[in-house]
Amino acid sequence: MLPRSPRQARSRATRERILDAAEVVVAAKGFEAAGVAEVVARAGSSVGVFYARFRDKRGLLHALYDRFHREAQARLDAALDPERWAAAPTAPLVQALVRTLVDLHRERRGLVRAFAVEAARDPELQARRDRLSQHLAGRLAERLRGRAGEIGHHHPERALAFGMAVVASTVEGAVLFDRLRTGPLAPSDGDLAAELARLFLAYLGVRPDEARPPTPSAGR
Repeated sequence: MLPRSPRQARSRATRERILDAAEVVVAAKGFEAAGVAEVVARAGSSVGVFYARFRDKRGLLHALYDRFHREAQARLDAALDPERWAAAPTAPLVQALVRTLVDLHRERRGLVRAFAVEAARDPELQARRDRLSQHLAGRLAERLRGRAGEIGHHHPERALAFGMAVVASTVEGAVLFDRLRTGPLAPSDGDLAAELARLFLAYLGVRPDEARPPTPSAGR
């Protein structure tokens, strides 16, 4: 691959500055309230430069999601690193994955909440979000392939896809929209991850002696 010219490098750096600024504004205000003028001012750029790189404000949202997708996919893939789990039982693998999912939602909460809200009226964005979910379910299936002796569900791959979808939906509701943050439930992030992993493992039919969760980390 040929190296980028200085002009290409500057253009890419400008685009990244605009995306960085947009993430801050969208995370704080939501997508609808985030104005292009505010984003470019924060990026030290201009409206003209913005429209030279993004077709419109929704094009910016899709670019933001694509960047988040790459980062999230890399982090979740690292949590499922085959070298780490080659000789490990199923339970700690699932526990680590669910905790990573919770942490990712917590750390990027404002941005991911904006994606969730906008996806309800943007089929293209929803399709992009679905691809990340499908990638995650596929990677988990790869890691658990050949572990039939540990999984009691009669249709393991279907159970993995369905269970992962339920876990992801619950994490989204609890972390992004505080749907479990009132009353006697109100779990910490560590408790949320531990309980969801326990439910997922039970649904998969993993034996109880393999499903003891690690002690939740202090804090959330």
